[in-house]
Amino acid sequence: MTRSARRPARRPAPFLATMLLAAAVGLAGAARSDAAALSGPASRPAAATAVCGHTDEQPPLAQGSAGLATREAQCELNLATKPGHHTPIAADGSFGAGTAERVRTFQRCAGLTADGAIGPGTWAALNARAAHPQPCTPGGTPSAPQASVCGHTDTRPTLRRGAKGVEVEELQCRLNLAMEPGHYSPLTIDGDFGGGTENRVVEFQMCANLGTDGVVGPNTWARLADWSSRDAYCTPPRPAGYPIDGLDTAKYQHPGGAPIDWAAVRAAGVEFATVKATRGLDVTDEYLASDMDAARAVGLAVAPYHFYTGTAAGTGAAQADRFIAAVRAAGYTGQRPGDLPPVFDLERMDDGSGRCPTHLTVADATAWLDTVEAAFGRRPVVYTQKSFLDDCLGSTPAFAAYPLQLADYRQSITAPPLPNGSGTWLMWQYTESALFDGIRAPATGDVFNGTQEDLDRLANR
Repeated sequence: MTRSARRPARRPAPFLATMLLAAAVGLAGAARSDAAALSGPASRPAAATAVCGHTDEQPPLAQGSAGLATREAQCELNLATKPGHHTPIAADGSFGAGTAERVRTFQRCAGLTADGAIGPGTWAALNARAAHPQPCTPGGTPSAPQASVCGHTDTRPTLRRGAKGVEVEELQCRLNLAMEPGHYSPLTIDGDFGGGTENRVVEFQMCANLGTDGVVGPNTWARLADWSSRDAYCTPPRPAGYPIDGLDTAKYQHPGGAPIDWAAVRAAGVEFATVKATRGLDVTDEYLASDMDAARAVGLAVAPYHFYTGTAAGTGAAQADRFIAAVRAAGYTGQRPGDLPPVFDLERMDDGSGRCPTHLTVADATAWLDTVEAAFGRRPVVYTQKSFLDDCLGSTPAFAAYPLQLADYRQSITAPPLPNGSGTWLMWQYTESALFDGIRAPATGDVFNGTQEDLDRLANR
């Protein structure tokens, strides 16, 4: 799986791929200054992009510059730095001291020399990070909201599907600033109010407790102007009634080799984590030992998980043996304070096809479970999905006696549907695109079906 090797169905992950590209673009310009470009002829990055729709002309800019290119830069700065809790600056086309300071903030985040001038390297990083924002440090201090953060127009007529023009560009830009980028892919700012823009308006209206008609009237404009100009985002609601949060990690949560700041993860309220250990017969996640140790060190309850591959018949016990050896080498015993039971990841093939594993059988899965339970004295947790068991294993009740981690990303449900024979679930993986403090890529988010005391007992505490 492209993020954590765990999801109900494989789909491409352009968001994360672009985030990794953005990080590479930013770091490629580290330790160089863009100010030198100001003294030479104007130059543009090879793939200049008008992310905010003002202009794709990207000349060198510095304090004192003015015009559409400055307005584009200010708007892109707002999109790129808001995930770091920076209140947007005014996109007024005038490059003053406030803009220069925000440029320096962005340059530090992108690994560039923080000189406050915008040359080719800063433009390239801005294009990438404004199109696909990502959290970065240092965090900002909210200030008074600005009235003009996109810079297209101050007029706010009623807009609906089929509308076109500069007011729609303003709407699309503000929607991108108001919707948390970890859950909502940015709209293209093209001035065309189509189905995608209408859907995004409805999503915003749901967050803002407005009528969900997809029409942008005075109330929607007012709330959108407020949210887009402050350190505020629309985030999909986490499941209600389950106060204990968890997450799943693998190498995909380490873009470019970046470490996870587990102390920040813990401070954000996360109580448990499942960390990828192995896949099939030949893959051990390179961050298994370091992530398990670091997560336990800050007080999280932690479990290792194995992604089962049914690419060859009769490999359940052999896959279990590999998992056991890998997690023992990483220090896991299943009996230490903080150790959750091991997790068996049973889902569709991770080759992008969404097919059932070719050689999966109940007997093979049970062989893995029995072998691991005997090794650690803990009954494993089965990660799966009702639809997977229905489609791939004939709705078998074979796993009804195991604690379940169920994946279902629909916002329309209040609990994941239970597989045949099961009476309850232990963990619900409810999203694949949660943003957590301390992690530089989206991760899957979970809730625990129980109390803190229940979690502590399960984790030998």
